[in-house]
Amino acid sequence: MSVPRRRLDQHEDLLGRLYCARDLPEALSIFFDAELGPAGVDRALVLVRSEDELRGVAGIGWDAQDVSAIAVPISGAEAIAEAYLTESVTEVSASRKLDADRTARFVALPLAAPDPKDPPFGLILLGGKGSAPTVPPDLIQRIGIIGAVLGRISDREELARGARHLEQQRDLLTAIIAALPDPVLITGLDDSIVLENRRAESLFRAGEDDSEGRRRAVEINNLLFSSFQARSGTGGGGSSASRELNLVDPSDGGDLLFEVLSTPLPGSVSPEKAIVSVLRDVTDLRRATTELEHQFKKVRQAEVTSTRERDRLNLILENVGDPILVTDDQSNIILMNRQAERLFDVPAGTSSGSRRRQDIRANDTKFSSFISDFAVSPDRTRVAQFNLTLPESGEEFPAEVVSGKVLNERGEMTAIVSILHDLTKAVENERLAAELGKLNESLEDRIRAATLELEERNRQLEWQREELERAYRLKSQFLASMSHELRTPINALLGYTSLMRDQIYGELNRRQEEALARMYVASQHLLELVNDILDLAKIEAGKMPVHIESVDVGRVIRELSHTIEPMVRRKDLEYEVNLDPDLPLIRSDPTKVKQVVLNLLSNAVKFTHEGCVSVRTYPADEDGIVIEVSDTGIGIREVDLAKIFEDFRQVDQSSTREYGGTGLGLSITKKLLHLLGGTIHVESSFSEGSTFTVSLPEESQEILLDSEIARVARAANEAVVE
Repeated sequence: MSVPRRRLDQHEDLLGRLYCARDLPEALSIFFDAELGPAGVDRALVLVRSEDELRGVAGIGWDAQDVSAIAVPISGAEAIAEAYLTESVTEVSASRKLDADRTARFVALPLAAPDPKDPPFGLILLGGKGSAPTVPPDLIQRIGIIGAVLGRISDREELARGARHLEQQRDLLTAIIAALPDPVLITGLDDSIVLENRRAESLFRAGEDDSEGRRRAVEINNLLFSSFQARSGTGGGGSSASRELNLVDPSDGGDLLFEVLSTPLPGSVSPEKAIVSVLRDVTDLRRATTELEHQFKKVRQAEVTSTRERDRLNLILENVGDPILVTDDQSNIILMNRQAERLFDVPAGTSSGSRRRQDIRANDTKFSSFISDFAVSPDRTRVAQFNLTLPESGEEFPAEVVSGKVLNERGEMTAIVSILHDLTKAVENERLAAELGKLNESLEDRIRAATLELEERNRQLEWQREELERAYRLKSQFLASMSHELRTPINALLGYTSLMRDQIYGELNRRQEEALARMYVASQHLLELVNDILDLAKIEAGKMPVHIESVDVGRVIRELSHTIEPMVRRKDLEYEVNLDPDLPLIRSDPTKVKQVVLNLLSNAVKFTHEGCVSVRTYPADEDGIVIEVSDTGIGIREVDLAKIFEDFRQVDQSSTREYGGTGLGLSITKKLLHLLGGTIHVESSFSEGSTFTVSLPEESQEILLDSEIARVARAANEAVVE
């Protein structure tokens, strides 16, 4: 059977439009509109091969996020993978990865690759509810041909991305080389410069407008560099001396010294043999090195001259507060300070038989014996301890003597410098240290006992914290579980009540209708309470997900206005909506935004008997939007403002309170705003009305509410410690 000419023209026109598409998503959109739409297909999915799996790229009847998350391994046991490998038109069932509806059936059609030798470019799945649709043979044929076109578009995108990346890398490399402060050159086999950066151009290239002196300097630099290249060889090697290159500074004619680092370019980069050279300016470094060497020689010479005097003065001045004595090579005292004179010098007028003279002689005998023994020993220094007597009081004290020999240029001893240290305080410190050590041992025993007691208390606190966390988790799990268990029979109760009110089971009299209406209202109220408890349990358990997408807040408020309007009319209230025309779109969770606004509007109507309820939106000072819900209701006392956002909290907690509810609405609203990264603020005057202000960021993050278990556990620990 021949194909009508009109159909051929349409097919050729479709192929032309596909070839002109900018990218694969645009091509698939054209294909869906041209082929699947007219064929009545309302559910389709395109899978494209990516390495070892088939990934979703576009679809009809699927959410875009769900499509991008689909990935089917080619080597797995999936029926879709088998259809791809066999390259046949196959009917397949839905899998968990593909569709939550396990009764759905699909027809898998392979998309041919541009090259017939290659495996298929991908698959297209055409699906329906319960049974797979019937696909006309001509549509199957066109899908196979269009698959090759889509494959070529995908290859074209890949080549374009590679070319752009290569161009960016080349521009970046060129900018980096040009910005280097060191000259960089690439030379060929004839030592001619093939490529150079800006710094190299300033040394080796002259312009037509340059002065004669600059052109001459550039010419000299080229000759010097060519000579250097010939001398060092094409391999870039050579001795360390050959790596230094002297050039002329074209700007002022000064001398420049460079260290040249050369290496051949690999053949994969340059088919012809070329060498890249980096010239590192070491002019200032060489000048500084020469100056440092000169200064070092001068300092070394002065140091040798002053070493002997410096050693002598250092030994004398090191402990000027202690007795210092200088003796000659015969052990005679030739110099001593005032502290030493108190111990070794006999004052004039002292009688030969006095006790003071005897104490001084005893000190001199002990010191002279030590010095005489030290003088004949090969040691350069010596330390000894002995008791000396204080002539003024006749008291003995422990002393330490530190002696050092002073040698001449031939290494012969010319003098001995000795310093005496009073060890009285040191001996006393040793005694105190011993006593302190005993005290420390006692304290350590007490600390160990206290540590053991503290560890035991910490273990008890840790056990109490774990028990508290477990109890908190069990509470949240119980609330979530019981809320689900309660909601199931309540839904059944609502359903049967609706059927009875619709007189499915027979006619009803007026009293029966009133009773069923009250039962239906009470059941709805109970279901709302259970739903609030379920939301609170999810939030506290950290299991409330956030799905981010574009949200038109103005549209949300207009939809909620239709919902709230019957409540407003029932109470004969005025209702005002003021939406800023320049209100931007935000990225947030539309369901939770709607729940937040609905809670605030419901509360405003609930607590307002007369007057007005209004909602206003406008852009925030920073990124985001602001929503204000105002009423002329009963208002809130200032002392109660901090309580209204607590769980199960209403301002009126009496048993005969006028308004119903669990007190969870504002608590859940605040927690939902925390999930969305927003805030809520309230201003109210008692008996005059309230204004709730909600701020939402331009883009929320996909997060889960942090569990409050850790916060409760920390509070419990602090209470136990107190």
